[in-house]
Amino acid sequence: MRGMVAGLAVFLAAGVAQADEFPPGAMHDVVAKACTQCHSSSLITSSGKTREDWASTVTTMIGNGANVSDADFDKVVDYLAQSFPAK
Repeated sequence: MRGMVAGLAVFLAAGVAQADEFPPGAMHDVVAKACTQCHSSSLITSSGKTREDWASTVTTMIGNGANVSDADFDKVVDYLAQSFPAK
């Protein structure tokens, strides 16, 4: 039982560390939670995309189960496009 609790603590701490890799902004928490459920934060932070490409990616990820509401969609896409623009 202690091993399971310790493992959960490490997992949760890793999630917090990953969330800290995203720049501050209004959508920080939404993006960190939605994206790092399935991906490491480095997959997102190392990506550079246009706004249109981020919109396509977010649409695909919502289809795969990412928790981004319709009301937050444009805000999330704007946050990603501003934080991780095409290079």
